[in-house]
Amino acid sequence: MLRWSDVDGDCQNTRQELLIRLSLAPVTFSDEKACTVESGLWVDPHAGQFFQKASDLDVEHIVPLAHKLGGANWTREQRRAFAEDPANLWLVDDGHNPSKGDKGPDEWLPPYQPARTIYAQQFQLIAEKYGLM
Repeated sequence: MLRWSDVDGDCQNTRQELLIRLSLAPVTFSDEKACTVESGLWVDPHAGQFFQKASDLDVEHIVPLAHKLGGANWTREQRRAFAEDPANLWLVDDGHNPSKGDKGPDEWLPPYQPARTIYAQQFQLIAEKYGLM
C-alpha cells in the first residue's frame, strides 16, 4: 500500500494536496492545522458524479502502479516520483476504484463516456513521460 508523502513539509500529504487542487469549491479541514481535507466539491471522472466528502474518494493512478508496462527495474525514488505525480492521479468514487485495477485503456475505460478520451490521452502522456510501453 502506498503511503503518501509530504514533500514540502506543510502537513498536507500528496492526497490532501490533490483534494485541495481538484476541488471545485473551497475545502474545509478536519483540524486546526489544515492538514486533512474534510469536504469540498469534486467530480468523479468514472461516473460523472459529484462528491462533497473527501472520505468518499480514492486517489487513482491513471497509469497503474503494477509496473508491468516497463517500470519494474526502477529505483525506489523513480517509483515514488511516478506514484505521486499529480498528472498521473485523479479522484474517483471509492466504490468504483477497484474496477479498474491495473488495467490500461486497452482493457478498461471509465463508464462515463465524456471521460474516456481524456483518460486515454492522459494515459498515453504519462506512459511517454516515463518511457513505459
